[in-house]
Amino acid sequence: MSGALDPITERVLGSAFGSICAEMGHTMLRTANSSVFVEGRDFSCALVDAEAGLVATANFDPSHLSAMALTVEYVMLHFGRAAILPGDVFLVNDPYRGGGHLPDITLIRPLFCGERLLAFAVNRAHHVDIGGMAVAGFPGTAKSTYQEGLRIPPVKWFAAGEERRDILELITLNVRFPRDQIGDLRAQEASTRVAERRFAGLIGKYGVDTVAACMAAVQDHSEQLMRAVIAGLPDGIWRFTEFMEDDGHDDRPYRIEVALKVAGDTVTVDFTGSSAQALGPINSSYGNTLSSTYNALMQLVGPEVAFNSGCFRPIEVIAPRGCLLNPVPPAPCFGGVTETSIRIIDAVLGALAPAAPDRLGAGTYGTCINFSGGGYDRARQQDFGFYLFCEGGWGATAWRDGWNCTPNPTSNFNDYPVEWVEATMPLRYLEARLNPDSGGPGRFRGGVGAIRSFELLEDEVELNGLGERMVIPPFGLEGGRPGGLNQLEFRRHGGREWQDLTCAFGCASPSKFHGLKAGRGDRFRIVTGGGGGFGPPLDRDPARVVEDVREGFVSAGAAASIYGVVLTQQASGFDPQATAALRRRLAGARDAGDYEALISAALKRAAGSEPDTRTRAEIAAIAEIVATRAEPAPGHSLDTPFDNRRALAFWDSWALRRWLSVRGRHD
Repeated sequence: MSGALDPITERVLGSAFGSICAEMGHTMLRTANSSVFVEGRDFSCALVDAEAGLVATANFDPSHLSAMALTVEYVMLHFGRAAILPGDVFLVNDPYRGGGHLPDITLIRPLFCGERLLAFAVNRAHHVDIGGMAVAGFPGTAKSTYQEGLRIPPVKWFAAGEERRDILELITLNVRFPRDQIGDLRAQEASTRVAERRFAGLIGKYGVDTVAACMAAVQDHSEQLMRAVIAGLPDGIWRFTEFMEDDGHDDRPYRIEVALKVAGDTVTVDFTGSSAQALGPINSSYGNTLSSTYNALMQLVGPEVAFNSGCFRPIEVIAPRGCLLNPVPPAPCFGGVTETSIRIIDAVLGALAPAAPDRLGAGTYGTCINFSGGGYDRARQQDFGFYLFCEGGWGATAWRDGWNCTPNPTSNFNDYPVEWVEATMPLRYLEARLNPDSGGPGRFRGGVGAIRSFELLEDEVELNGLGERMVIPPFGLEGGRPGGLNQLEFRRHGGREWQDLTCAFGCASPSKFHGLKAGRGDRFRIVTGGGGGFGPPLDRDPARVVEDVREGFVSAGAAASIYGVVLTQQASGFDPQATAALRRRLAGARDAGDYEALISAALKRAAGSEPDTRTRAEIAAIAEIVATRAEPAPGHSLDTPFDNRRALAFWDSWALRRWLSVRGRHD
């Protein structure tokens, strides 16, 4: 069918699909309430076809994109095609129902032509609060998803065009900032209506069969291009190990073990051997793990490859049940989207780097460094909540320095303007500046991070946090050194010294905490590190080191002690003879950080891969249900989870039993 399309029509319609997604996003920006939507742009928009294939996206938040199609797939299996009607709008946020973490609420509107289901308009957006034990989310010590907030299975908010207001009432009764929540949900719903109108316009102009054929064709084209890219890699198996530093309860790291196999034009990414699911909120739901893996491999390609489900067809992902990257409920997942996802990307890229050294970079600063909290704002006579996330440095590559102060690979956020922060919340911005020497030294330097400090202007404020890369730095490549660490620091009113959270509050983790009490005049500081370097630092062009010092990326001390450059006041900025002599003396000296020893220690202390008793019991229960119903070779059915490979990889026993119970009444 797609073969009947002429290339020009296919290209025009493919661009039109992307434009619909972009217009959905702009509708949300113009109509939403919360700063997370309007200022931070923490949302994504997509078109998904009637077979749950991702067709097109807009460039907002990459962490959501490829996982949204899995949510559509879950909704189709959960309700059945016959129950999906024109005018329906589905709503879901459950990490175990194709979601990422609880504050990311997904809206799904089916798009019809007459009685024919053609596609879905989908958006996923981070809401400033989702209930649970932490104001504005990110409970760094949660032990269960029930502590993280309101868990919503797939429900119909609108049924055949009629709003079910009880759904909205249920949600807003369980969150702390219902006014913002209602406005943001209305903005999401409005954006799907815009998509419905624009999609109908395409059908009116080009015809339903042409539009349907083009949705298939753009995915087929991306698959062809992706297979060609993979085929250009050498066949082989590459391995890499990354770590989550702790789970908020003790200082034991968790392993992310990846074996990446390239065979012809396919890739298998196997996470077998990764640590078992964690007690704390660093688990990555199955959908989030898929999305993060695809995100990493898409860094091999350029903009000529449209981002859709066709790109994913040559990629197989193996994540055993009960591990950190495919947990079973009620394991907490709040940090999976913001933290573990980035480490998955680093692990996949670390494995792939030897196979594609000319395309990939060193490790990034590797965190959203989420800092949230709130209280009562007496001046404005209202509750307030804040959610801050900050940019850091990306890893260097074989051809350039890493990007400075750039959002991490799972996000595409905007900074909150200083004026907006101070105008809407009892916070005072004290500084926003570069973090010199945070970029990993190398022939090409890792990007640097930032330092941001705030003062609290209310007497009683709760603080919560979920971050990473405060112990184990991002890796360098080809002799490049690791990037700098992230830090969260606190200073009591009247105090003189900044302290990390373990010293200031006695937390078990420097980056994961919940419910800390602070007040007027207290200060906190968010420090983001940099990316890893590429190549030996002593090979860096001295003129570039001089420029780094002038720009504030590298200190004068580091220019001499790490890069071996002797700065002067002469026009060139350095002394060539003295620099050459200093570099000869520094050559062969061992790196002070001894990154290898740090990794070796982490490997020895890392949590094991054997699930606990409760998790094993759940896995056994799932296997027992599946054994009685599953097809011998599951495919990609959208009628039953028992003939759907992806569903069988992550649906839990309760979901399977409920599906059997409901379908049993109708069969």
